[in-house]
Amino acid sequence: MVLEEDPFSLEVMTVPLSRDFKQPKMEKYNGSSDPVDHLRSFVDLMKDNDELLKDFIARFNRATLGIKDLQMSAVVTAMMSGTQSRPFKMSLSKNPSDTMHELLKRGEKYVDTEEAYLITKSMKDRSEPESNKMKTWDEPEPRNNRGKLTQDETR
Repeated sequence: MVLEEDPFSLEVMTVPLSRDFKQPKMEKYNGSSDPVDHLRSFVDLMKDNDELLKDFIARFNRATLGIKDLQMSAVVTAMMSGTQSRPFKMSLSKNPSDTMHELLKRGEKYVDTEEAYLITKSMKDRSEPESNKMKTWDEPEPRNNRGKLTQDETR
């Protein structure tokens, strides 16, 4: 299936690749093998636990554009297999997309949610004073040089 128009906004399509991006060592699909196997191989190569959903969807879209007559069930299965976004994966499993356009539009909604979460988290981390942050460990009791409690601590 080849889309006549790009389903992503210009903003998404013009995002530069990260400095550490490495082009996968994979031949372009030539039509002589099973397209689902080719797509599965691509997804396996591209899995990255720290990858943003936006980046994964963009690369996934580029990989599938050259494959003709690709069944949507295979596309949805490959998308579910490759995405690290659990909410997006659950959405696809409950209600699989019927068209590539629908799949990408739905993905954009989850991208927006992910970006909003990251912005909110970043703002919260910057604005919250260190003393108010929840600690994940107990701080050790203050001790004097010999490992004994100080006089103030025994009161």
